[in-house]
Amino acid sequence: MKSYEKYISKEDVQKIHETSLKVLAEVGVIFEHPEIIELFKSHGARVDGNTVYMDEKLVMDALSTAPASFTVENSKGNHTFGGGARVLMPAVGSIYRLESGKIHKMTNDETVDLFKISDTSDVIDCNYFNVFLEDKQLSMEERIYSPVAMVLKYSHKTGLHLMPNTFPIQGDIREPFKKGLELINQFEGRADVYNNIVHVNSLSPLCFDHDPLVKFLVGAEMNQPLWFSPCAMPVLTGPPSVAGLLAMSNAEVVAGMVMAQLARPGIPVVYGQTSASTNLREIQLSIGAPETALISYATAGLADFYNVPFRTGGGLSDAKDFDAQTGYESDMMIRSTLDAGPDLVLHSCGILGSFNITSFEKFLMDEDVYRMNRRLLSGIEVTEDTLCFDTIKKVGPRGNYLQGRTPKMFRKEFFAPKYFNKEDPNQWQQNGNKPVVDTLTQAVNERLESYCPPEITKEQEDMLNPYIPEKYRDHI
Repeated sequence: MKSYEKYISKEDVQKIHETSLKVLAEVGVIFEHPEIIELFKSHGARVDGNTVYMDEKLVMDALSTAPASFTVENSKGNHTFGGGARVLMPAVGSIYRLESGKIHKMTNDETVDLFKISDTSDVIDCNYFNVFLEDKQLSMEERIYSPVAMVLKYSHKTGLHLMPNTFPIQGDIREPFKKGLELINQFEGRADVYNNIVHVNSLSPLCFDHDPLVKFLVGAEMNQPLWFSPCAMPVLTGPPSVAGLLAMSNAEVVAGMVMAQLARPGIPVVYGQTSASTNLREIQLSIGAPETALISYATAGLADFYNVPFRTGGGLSDAKDFDAQTGYESDMMIRSTLDAGPDLVLHSCGILGSFNITSFEKFLMDEDVYRMNRRLLSGIEVTEDTLCFDTIKKVGPRGNYLQGRTPKMFRKEFFAPKYFNKEDPNQWQQNGNKPVVDTLTQAVNERLESYCPPEITKEQEDMLNPYIPEKYRDHI
């Protein structure tokens, strides 16, 4: 039995799929781009204005060409997606930071610091650079391409979901977006591999708006894997039940994957899902919720049904401070994420406030929670060696197992946190009652001091520096 079947049966996954097919055939999906409308028309789909209707045969024939796995290759490391790779990415997109109990807008230096913490993490697999929020002194090229250039120049890790910042662009984003992806090819010195994943958001309910479709067209043209993710909110942009929300958002993802296969048969796709709960009292997205975890398991089931890699989950919390709510929600989401076994996890560490806030201390705490839950989910290994009969016999009744150096088996078998406090209560009090958040703040500073940039060639540096703000061109 697969882990998702604890929460949703394969029969119920089939029912969600069948309802999604009815949505696609009878309700349709809006695509706000003429090239996409023509693409569907050319493959026999029924079209009414910008609304596309897809029958079962069109859907299933298209999905049959989607690969079950693919590998992103670049000079900083390869990652294969498919079969539950659990590739972790950091918190992205937050515009606020929690620091010493206060929330403030992120500065450019803090954006760089978040990048450093991710790059020095032994839990995070791939890196990402958020946009510079203080951008009034930056040139347009720096505003657009710095998120790509900073990762290429300063990260030791594979950059995934590397996108030029298209928000400041007035008008057509096609050429600037394409130039950002070409910058990666130029840095790597090759364009014949998958070296990125292009993220395409649907606009719930049942719509793909213009600019994400431009990004899709460029990604398909350049033969880069495509990742589709809705973020529907029940009662606001989706139905009021978990099953209904899944049926609708699944129709959006399936529509995106069909579009990809019609445009370029065999291009890799990632089934994404970030839909969650809604706090109707405040009209806010609620990501630190049990329903978010259940949606993660259902996403695993649907991706299994379509036999494609998937993305979901993360260390998610709606808390606004470093408190008990932060810990409870993050642990629930991290455990369910690892258990569901996605191939790609965005917002793995550091997220608070429904995606809006980043905490550096929470980032490190989340790392320990991942380590702890990985150990839990690995279970108990029972072998002749781990049963330790010879050791038990040697020590005997009323003996002492504490002899010599710490056994390698103990270090392998028993989890030791980096940051959580395991001291004796009296010892802790005698040492000054230091709270965990203070330990984490100290560790954050140590991590930032430990960062050193990777080596790149002079040619690569000259290629990237025009897109990096002057303050960060020589060092960060």
